[in-house]
Amino acid sequence: MLKQNLKKRIFLIGHKSFLQENLYKYLKKKYNVKKLRFKQVNKFKFGNYDTIINFSNSKSFFLKKYNTNLDRNLKIAKQIKKTNSNLVIISSRQVYKPQIDITEKSKINPVNIYSKNCIMSEKNCIKIIKNNLLILRVSNVIGFEIGKKKRPSLTSTIINGIKKKKIIFDNNYYLYKDLLPINYFCIYIEKLLKLNIKGIVNLGSGIPIKINFFLNKIIDTKKIKIEINLKKNFTDNDFCFNTGYLYKLTKIKIKKKNLLDYFKKLNKYLKKIR
Repeated sequence: MLKQNLKKRIFLIGHKSFLQENLYKYLKKKYNVKKLRFKQVNKFKFGNYDTIINFSNSKSFFLKKYNTNLDRNLKIAKQIKKTNSNLVIISSRQVYKPQIDITEKSKINPVNIYSKNCIMSEKNCIKIIKNNLLILRVSNVIGFEIGKKKRPSLTSTIINGIKKKKIIFDNNYYLYKDLLPINYFCIYIEKLLKLNIKGIVNLGSGIPIKINFFLNKIIDTKKIKIEINLKKNFTDNDFCFNTGYLYKLTKIKIKKKNLLDYFKKLNKYLKKIR
């Protein structure tokens, strides 16, 4: 059954998504993988055992209180309800109370509108397709991002700052974060699909890295001005997953050396920015 599933089609929903583009390039070498814009979904007929991975969100999903009409995960879930297709949704690490050593059973405490909407989306999709759902709560995926984003990521903020010769940080500059290289993001997803995993899985490196340490490894801070604007009502904190469950499923573990090697690779890419 596992081999049969991966012979079926894998659909990546979204447009100009950094995560989607990298996963597409990774999977297309071995599987029947296709890309669709969200507006094409309603016109498309998914078949039994197809896998749909949704990377698409409306801008309002990040900014406005939850509304089922703005939930693209839910719309896809409703469309495939009567099939045996599988849906994978990309949720956020921000659904948890920020701390070190977070597991899939840790306390849910969304820190912003986006993470609150993620939780509502997860719950509503479970109601619709139950066991045909994989929820990936993803940490900070890092890589060379050059496209425009509805919501800036850590590395896209750094890249835009390099172009302006000034990178502006808030309190996050002094915090520990869970940083997941884009290549491992792709490797983990392939493995989870092969294993036909369902339910909730936290996707991260499991290694706390201080943001100022990360920055010093990937750019020459003597050439780029770093400005720190501390916020009084800042609510985030040190954050890192406990990836024990992820390792139990995949038998793939990231070591700190793997992270440092990727930082060097990213440094070479960033040196080319003008």
